[in-house]
Formats: sequence, C-alpha cells, structure tokens
Amino acid sequence: MKVIIPVAGYGTRLRPHTLTIQKTLLPVAGKPTLDLILEPLISQGIIDITLITGHFGEQVKEHVKALPGNYRFVDQTERLGLGHAVYQGLEDRDEPLIIQLGDTIFRAEYAELLSVNHSTIAVMPVEDPSRFGVISQEGDLITGFFEKVENPPTNLAISGLYAIRSERRLKNALETLFEKDIKTRGEFQLTDALALMLKSGEPFRYCQVPYYDVGVPETFLETNRALLSSNHSTYPGVEFKEPVYVGNHCQIENSTLGPAVTIMEHCIIRNCTIQNSIVLAGSVLENQTIDGKIVAGDGSQFC
Repeated sequence: MKVIIPVAGYGTRLRPHTLTIQKTLLPVAGKPTLDLILEPLISQGIIDITLITGHFGEQVKEHVKALPGNYRFVDQTERLGLGHAVYQGLEDRDEPLIIQLGDTIFRAEYAELLSVNHSTIAVMPVEDPSRFGVISQEGDLITGFFEKVENPPTNLAISGLYAIRSERRLKNALETLFEKDIKTRGEFQLTDALALMLKSGEPFRYCQVPYYDVGVPETFLETNRALLSSNHSTYPGVEFKEPVYVGNHCQIENSTLGPAVTIMEHCIIRNCTIQNSIVLAGSVLENQTIDGKIVAGDGSQFC
C-alpha cells in the first residue's frame, strides 16, 4: 500500500514564515508538521510515500532524507486543484491507496480503513459545512459528495483522509474530469472525482477519525496545545508553566515561558514572557511579551 501526500501549497495564511519555509516544515509541538504526519503511517508499515511537491519542494526532499520510508517525489508544476495534485502521483494499478492532505495530522488505524470492501472517507461534523467538501449519507454509506455548496445536505465535512480501494479507478475518474473539463470553482476537485466513482457504482463508506488542523495560525496553535509535551532543560531565572518544549542550543534568561510554548533550536530569549506560542529556530527575542503567535527573527515576523 502507498500513500500520496500533497505538500505543494504556498501556505499563504501562514505568511510571512512561508515566504522562506515550506508550510509542512513549520514546527508544532517541537517537530516539523511533516514528521507528525508521516510518523503514524510509517509506524503502521506504510512506507511507500509519494509526496506531491511544488513551493519549496527542495526543502521537503532534503528534509525527508533523514526519515525512514521509501519516498517518491512528483513536482506539481501547475496549480489546478486538489484533484490535479493527487493525479500527479497516481499509477495505473488496481491496488489500495491512502491519500492524506499535508495540512492535517491524523490519528488513524490505516489498516482498518481498508479492511472492508468499500473505499472509506474520513469526515467530521463542522459548524459551517458550506466552507468544506461534505457528504450525504445513509447508514454508514455515502450517498453523495458535494464541494463547498451553498446549502450542504449535512454538516459532515471531508477532513482530508481518503482510503481508496483501487488506485486505477480513481485515476480513471480524474481523467474523465480532465477530458470533460469538469471543474468546481475553477479547479479540478478530488471530491468531483469521488462523485463520479460513486455514480458509476463504486461504494463508499465514511468514518470519523481524530485529527489536528495545521492550515492557519489559529488551528496551528490549537494543535500545538493539544500535542505538546514538556521537554526542556532548566535555566537560571526562568519560570516554566508547563507544557513547554525547548529545542537544543538555546539561551534563555530571566523569562517566563508557558503554558503551551514551543521554542525551536538555536534561539536566544531574554527578559520575555511567552505563552501559547511557537518560536521558530534561530529567533532572538528580548524584552517582549508574546501571546498566541508563531514568531521568528527578532519577533517582528509573526502570524
């Protein structure tokens, strides 16, 4: 079994940091986001990993050299939608496939998702389903797919994890979208390809899988709070309000850190109060109060 993970996006909502760093390499809870996406897959034996790269793709390729797994890289040279991105990694094989989005961390039992004779789509109830691709359902089976419609039939949003029984059938459905120029909101949508498969008789079921969103600063910090475990040395004159993570080679003086603070390696922090925040590697912060931010440099770079 293989997994396709699109990591080509610009991460515009995480600027200014994503002007220099691929968004999936931004850290949460002391690790690059990509590591937290890959670790559950690899621990369950899914090591054939196709990464759809684009913006700062070389950073991604360099980063995974130190990680276990068999990696294949496919550059998405055009941004034509999620369906187009996934298609770049598909092969003409009648084999099961996992697709996982690069801005979501899942806690899934992947073998269970493919243990039945139906493809499985992970969903979660949301307050504003018109912002998402959603499903309609009967029992545990999916009866329809809808991409960001004004009056969605349910509040069950597709959360970004797809277990597809046949890679070839998904590939054929996407090729139909391309041939007939079927777009939603100007893009080739994965949801529309799934709808074609459903219409042709492909059965789908849905399930709910715990996940953490790292797509925007607010959810990035929520995920940091949820996943963070304390890991730090002691520093004279520094008060820790756990949980706090501090990376290697940091200098910290006369400061109060926490709760829910991640400080990456090679940072210098003096006379600061920091809570509910992530401090990127190499930052130098002095005489500052920081709350609810992802910060870098001298603190003037934040989102």
